[in-house]
This record gives sequence, structure tokens and C-alpha cells, in this order.
Amino acid sequence: MKATVNRGSILDLFEEIRAAFPALRMDLQQEPVHVDLSLDIPKQPGLDFAVSLNLQGDELHLSAASFWLEWFPCTNAEVMARYRDAVHGLISGRYRIVEHCVGTRAAKAQLQRPDGNTWQTIGTSSNWSALISWRKTKRILQNCAR
Repeated sequence: MKATVNRGSILDLFEEIRAAFPALRMDLQQEPVHVDLSLDIPKQPGLDFAVSLNLQGDELHLSAASFWLEWFPCTNAEVMARYRDAVHGLISGRYRIVEHCVGTRAAKAQLQRPDGNTWQTIGTSSNWSALISWRKTKRILQNCAR
């Protein structure tokens, strides 16, 4: 039996994210065309890259730069807590995205959090079409405009 998503709790989460970063402009759409709920945060003073959050069915999505990952089911309190932490960490600059590039295209992006003197990967997304090129580089994206 599939658990029913409480859209109101996700709306509350998005509102809580907006309240936590009041200096940032955020566009909350309660009736978007292609997803159930969305919160878009454009690149701006205080945020070095755009961030997009949305609800699709029972999945919470986070995308920033070449990183994209979903957390599910959002009916699970632990999943919601991990998503909230990832979003707060990325926007605040505590977390970072490491892009592994082939040529100029990111082939893999990892969301990482600090773990002592090192970084722990908490999510990875891949773009296999970028593997066609041969030059490999790495970029690190971390919001420093706090």
C-alpha cells in the first residue's frame, strides 16, 4: 500500500527553507505545470549558483549546477530530515558540489558534507553522455556568498 503524501508538510518545509534564508529571493509555485510543488532560488547576491527544489509524487528533488538527486519516499520523516539538511547545507555553504568533468561537461556531480578534515559524499548524480570527451577535470562549487 502506497503512503499518501501530505502536500502541506512539503509546503511547510519549503516555507521553512525560505524563512531560514530571508535575504535570498525564492519563487514558490504551489501549482506548477510539470511537478506538484516547486521552489526556485536563482543565482543572486548571497547564492553563487541557482538551486531548484520540487516535489514529484512522493519524491523530493534537489538540483543545483550539474547536480540532481531525489529523496524518497517523502512520507518518511528520516528522508525529509536528510533532504532538509542537504538543502540547508548547500545554500549555507557548509556543503559543496564536486563536479567531475570530461572536457567542459560534468560527467558526475557529488553533494558532499564536511566530515572532520575530509568530505563525505551524501549523493551522486551522473551524466553519461559527457563521457564522450577525453579531457578530465574537476570543479568544486560551494556557496561562498553567505
